[in-house]
Amino acid sequence: MKRFVPLLVLLLAFALRVVALDSVPPGWRDDEVIETTVHAQIVLDGGRPLYFIQAEGHEPIYHYVSAGWIALVGHSLFSVRMVSALFGLLSVAALYRLARQLFGTRAALIAVLLMAVSFWSLTYSRVKIRHVAELPFVLLAFSFLWQALQMLRRHTAPLPHSHTPTLPVAHAPTLLAGLFLALALYTYLSALALLIIFVGFGLYLFVTRRVWHHAAIALATALIIYAPLAYAITNNAERIAIVGGPLAALRSGDPMPAAQNTIATLAMFGKGGDPEWLYNIAGRPVFGVIGFYFFVGGIVISIFRWRDPRYAFLLIWLVGGLAPGFVSTPAASFGHTITAMPVVYILATLPLMLTTDGGRRASIVYRLSAIVLILSIAARDLPDYFWRWPAASAVRYLYKADLHTLGRDLRGAPPATYVLNGTLSKWDRRAFALEGVRFASLPRWVNAEWAIVFPPEPAEYLFTLSDWQHEGQASRLQAAPTPLNDWQHEGQASRLEAAPTEFGNGLIFEGWDQNGGEVIAHWRVGAGYTAEEPPMGASVESPPFPVFAFSHLLSADGALIAGSDRFDADAFSLQIGDRYLQRHTFDAPPGAYTLEIGLYNPVTGERILTADGKDSLNLGTISLP
Repeated sequence: MKRFVPLLVLLLAFALRVVALDSVPPGWRDDEVIETTVHAQIVLDGGRPLYFIQAEGHEPIYHYVSAGWIALVGHSLFSVRMVSALFGLLSVAALYRLARQLFGTRAALIAVLLMAVSFWSLTYSRVKIRHVAELPFVLLAFSFLWQALQMLRRHTAPLPHSHTPTLPVAHAPTLLAGLFLALALYTYLSALALLIIFVGFGLYLFVTRRVWHHAAIALATALIIYAPLAYAITNNAERIAIVGGPLAALRSGDPMPAAQNTIATLAMFGKGGDPEWLYNIAGRPVFGVIGFYFFVGGIVISIFRWRDPRYAFLLIWLVGGLAPGFVSTPAASFGHTITAMPVVYILATLPLMLTTDGGRRASIVYRLSAIVLILSIAARDLPDYFWRWPAASAVRYLYKADLHTLGRDLRGAPPATYVLNGTLSKWDRRAFALEGVRFASLPRWVNAEWAIVFPPEPAEYLFTLSDWQHEGQASRLQAAPTPLNDWQHEGQASRLEAAPTEFGNGLIFEGWDQNGGEVIAHWRVGAGYTAEEPPMGASVESPPFPVFAFSHLLSADGALIAGSDRFDADAFSLQIGDRYLQRHTFDAPPGAYTLEIGLYNPVTGERILTADGKDSLNLGTISLP
């Protein structure tokens, strides 16, 4: 039965990483959409970059694996997240191998269980993001290094002194350690912490007069393999510039930001963890009270036993793995310190090892202590991850939960034309497109607080339309295009132009309404309108908006009193024949003003002219209450 226990633990880890994978987290986050529709798409389109310069720079391994996986199984939310779930499972398996080498089977099983149920590990194993790909390679690099040292120990004395000849039998594991170290560097930027760890441990072996050559050979092997990527990153260092503010300050002679980040990062285990809702219940520490004391106990034990290379290695690994968090933002980032994650759970098991020797009573103490430790972490982390965190409003917003729920509900429905509420980010559009909803025509996207679109064909309005409808009207409409007067406040007459005016970009001004101090401009998309979004994979940046509408209040002498520049429909989703209503509000005192309306290019600032050469329309007098 004992031989099956590791397998059962791995099955538990796998189950926790795939159960409800498409609902926890509750939807698509921008990075998931980017990595699916840009990075993976580049590979699927035939690109073979060594370094992905999109999104401030990405290392390649995860994206190549992701592209292959998408080619096989498609790009549903569940399927694309499976890539991270599998990397997360491999990290659990690799941790078992390494921890067993260091401290035996019992310690390995407990360390694996702790990481398997931990919030930290689940976070990165259940979202399509490349961080987790680092861990299997990190753990295998360390494991093969220890294998090389153990092979030497079997032929000589334990961790032999430097005068002992290096045996050829250890060369293969040493080279494999270097290979996996290099592969880790090809996954995520924080893996650079491994260089600190290997150098630090090599120096420790040198100072304590043990064989250090294998750490040096592994490091040299990795650096040779890593050199092409290092060169590419050096020439595209945008990511480092964005997150490395404390590092830049330190280089310029100001140690304070790095010092503050160091304190915050060291405090993340018991006081305040990652502040980002994307990856954590903001500020939630890694451990509760019980787990924290076990973790600190493991550090204390390692300090007292530093002469044993195993314990010294754990301390060097912990400090090196946390180092990226000392010099990057945000402070206490779980992602930037992910290299340290496995050693944290190994350290938490060490106090248990003090009770493994000493007879029956010690065995009972060990088992009870192990149960208390495991349950204390599982009972805190699992409910927090699967129930409390995904229910938070900030998490639902960041992961576009409403769009995912909507897409899931509409999957399999007959094709339809949709008008949807969005933030006008192309990632909203792409996230919804990935849901597999069938469209009769391209969905229109608007910021429904300020605008509404009426397609020429019947459409479903999938958002609350309270600002645009009579009280009590249903928010999900399936009728024919609604007359404009049904969408204005009672008693307000539409001032529709007898001869609508077409602008040079194909948008046609049809008239306006007034509601108190607000103006509602009526536009129609004419046959000359074009606004094409760049294809997927081209860029992670939203393309510049091609048009903005302005509405000005002028004094009697033509001076600008107040203005409102807005365009709250997605210009790239508008289609010929659409009618578009835009709300404008003004910060102006009551009185009579001249109303001026027009269009301009928000990139150049140039006004878009009408067919007869005017740069705006004078619509007469408006009175503000």
